[in-house]
Amino acid sequence: MQTKWDGFRLLVEVSRSGMARAWSRHGASLGARVPAILEPFREMPAGTIVDGELVAIGESDGAPVQDFASVRRAVFNGDPEAIRGLRFVAFDLLTIGGDDLRTRPWAERDQELRRSLPLCDRVRMVESQPASRERHDAIVSLGFEGTVLKRVRSTYRAGRQSAWVKHKARHIATGTAVEIREDRNGTRWVFCDVDGRRILAGAAGAGADVVGRRVRIAYSRVDADGSLREARIDQCQCAGSDGETVAVERPRVGSP
Repeated sequence: MQTKWDGFRLLVEVSRSGMARAWSRHGASLGARVPAILEPFREMPAGTIVDGELVAIGESDGAPVQDFASVRRAVFNGDPEAIRGLRFVAFDLLTIGGDDLRTRPWAERDQELRRSLPLCDRVRMVESQPASRERHDAIVSLGFEGTVLKRVRSTYRAGRQSAWVKHKARHIATGTAVEIREDRNGTRWVFCDVDGRRILAGAAGAGADVVGRRVRIAYSRVDADGSLREARIDQCQCAGSDGETVAVERPRVGSP
């Protein structure tokens, strides 16, 4: 079981020439945004690829918290202050010195990664531990959005796979729906007031009649700026202002 960090997936490669480069999971080159993070990887052998997460740590009420909004500012806007706050958390090793490790068991890849990763302030490694409900709850209580379970004999494959299972936290907040909007892809979003904060939540299945009502909002964790990560209107209950329960229809697969 590993801690699930909340950031941008990043592949770091040390090329045959010894140059360190970085790509997002969609193939966008991000090396220019993370030069300080790439510097330690020059210590690794040429022909090495490390898989991990680009993250940032902020502070809320005197405690450290993950700061996804800062990661976005660094990657999309090139914000110098946000870039300085970036960290790379490694969780897998694809190749080392030109040797392809993807068909080897995860336990072997994990051991090799721990042996070879140039750990420092900017480059860290995801902690691995035996899975249990107690450990999962302890990780979530620290402000992480959940855990990832990995079979020790699993090989590395791109995309989703049954050998790696995410277990995300699910928290509930209550607020008032203020406005509903639809983006250019046809996805509905609701602006909600939650204790004086403006929260944007996904609203699949919700109609205009939800505006002005008390709603339940499910989310995975609180970000450093106070926003709720992966917030969405709870599909089961929306409490009306007079105490009634407002049904929110679940979208059907294949429905227009």
